[in-house]
Amino acid sequence: MKRKPFSLPFLPTPVRLEAVAVILLVVGAACLLTPQARRNPERVAYYAVCPASTEVWEAERGWKFGSVAVYKLASNRAPSGCKLVERPVGSAAKLAFTPSAQLRPLSSFYPSRYTGAGVRVAVVDTGVDYTHPDLVHAVKVLASFLVRTERGMPLVWIVGVNGTLESARSFDAYVFGMVGVYAWLDENGHGTHVCGTIAGSGVASSGLYRGVAPGAELWVIKVFSWDGTATLDAILDALYWLQDKPIDIVNLSFAVEGWGDGIDPVSAAVEQLARTGKIVVAAAGNDGAVPFTVAAPASSPFAIAVAAVDAEGRPALFSSWGGGRGNVKPDVAALGVGVVAPIPTYPARIAPYALPSNRLYAALDGTSMAAAAASGVLALWVEAVGREALTANLQGFLQRRSAPTSPFFVKTFVNGYGLLLPP
Repeated sequence: MKRKPFSLPFLPTPVRLEAVAVILLVVGAACLLTPQARRNPERVAYYAVCPASTEVWEAERGWKFGSVAVYKLASNRAPSGCKLVERPVGSAAKLAFTPSAQLRPLSSFYPSRYTGAGVRVAVVDTGVDYTHPDLVHAVKVLASFLVRTERGMPLVWIVGVNGTLESARSFDAYVFGMVGVYAWLDENGHGTHVCGTIAGSGVASSGLYRGVAPGAELWVIKVFSWDGTATLDAILDALYWLQDKPIDIVNLSFAVEGWGDGIDPVSAAVEQLARTGKIVVAAAGNDGAVPFTVAAPASSPFAIAVAAVDAEGRPALFSSWGGGRGNVKPDVAALGVGVVAPIPTYPARIAPYALPSNRLYAALDGTSMAAAAASGVLALWVEAVGREALTANLQGFLQRRSAPTSPFFVKTFVNGYGLLLPP
């Protein structure tokens, strides 16, 4: 009997917020799934990037991103017309940051009369400490792809629909007691720092360490575990879920090493997010001043790749360089050295980096921080002129609104168009 091809319509349909609220309200202990067990790290997973019309006979999973489909294959045989890529099973992406010897408050580096009020920013990261004084005002939606319902859907909490953040904290504790993992709380610290860089209020520092866009609303999607690693499947699930959500900016402060040509599963997802009108911001990477080290998702032509500079505008030595063959990366630069932002109020992996003067904050270096700062600046611009004014000609906008670092006023593979300026 002839086998039927793997069919994309069997993918889980993106859930609208009203439906998510109903799912969460009825969730119980029997509906929770533990995170997928770690597999042999020596194994390799194969993925195919194909036209959406391609029939794939042997696939374990699939995701449709507009005109492109991504399949997780059972073998290394990709259909004709598809690009085959591979990743080690277990972890596809990781986060990197280092403690900084410098301290640079974002509020003084990015002064603006705008606050990003009402602008929705999605942060795909390690979760967030939504109990932090600087973030309780900003967090509006929490989603977890580490803990899911029995149907495989993300565990979602919508503030004001499912309850308060205090209630979310109680439910999170219940989840931890059941499966040993928090659904939304940040056990690493990276996600909290990124969220605070974008939209922290600075309440815990009397306004000194305020984020770039304290009026922005945060949708925090937990994909990375306590050790700062994530599987490719979880990343693709999160980006797939975001396709139909009313988001203005998507912040991706991570890198998938080894993928740099812009033709890979994550870049396919980024392209579709951009085509739905979202502004996608990605960290250029921390692989040092070496050409062609900008990796996915920043290597996608549809992502804004952000390099890191210090407070004097000098390129950070750790910031990855791009190349000049048709797709010059990075696109812009932002503050990524000595960035002071919130960290979890409870013991987390980042705790040793807390400031001695105020242990609710840490000063960190990394293009993760630079991407978050750029997301904050773009939130200010969205409030000021509207998202459509940016997306209509994004590269032209970035060029006009950046302070050039090249004497020839051209885009470079070190800092792109230069330092992105606030309105």
